[in-house]
Amino acid sequence: MDKNEIFESVIREMTEAAIEKRKETLDDSELQLYAEVTALSSQAHEIVKSLSEDQQNILSDYFEKTNLIADHECQHLYVQGAKDCIGLLKKLGAL
Repeated sequence: MDKNEIFESVIREMTEAAIEKRKETLDDSELQLYAEVTALSSQAHEIVKSLSEDQQNILSDYFEKTNLIADHECQHLYVQGAKDCIGLLKKLGAL
């Protein structure tokens, strides 16, 4: 495993840990939103079943790639947040 792979693995683990910790402190509106998404997911799966196999594959590919892009953006924002924090601490003279 090279340095970049290790770096990406560490970022992924830290991001997942932060998300799990955040889920422990969700307020009622956020919990409701998660419940709604769960219900919509079940409904979406039923709708997809009624489509042709080609249409199912298109939607599946779309959702997988959309989620992959969101994951990459999340990783980028995590790293950028760390860089921004360091920059701010330097400007404040704390580092």
